[in-house]
Amino acid sequence: MSKWHYQLMKRNFDGVDNYAIHEYYQLDHGDGWSNDPVSIDGDSIEDVKKMLQMVLNDINKYGVKHYE
Repeated sequence: MSKWHYQLMKRNFDGVDNYAIHEYYQLDHGDGWSNDPVSIDGDSIEDVKKMLQMVLNDINKYGVKHYE
């Protein structure tokens, strides 16, 4: 069984920090995340607002993860 949440990920490219939102998976055999950052989209303005709020809630809860 896996669980996931939105995760703000920080990566350094040639001395410049870059931040992006990924799906972060808590798996039985170790954690992982989506290769590409998520896009913020929806079928309506309300869908986009809900997604943004979920992302903000998860950033507040889980913070920033650094990766190479």
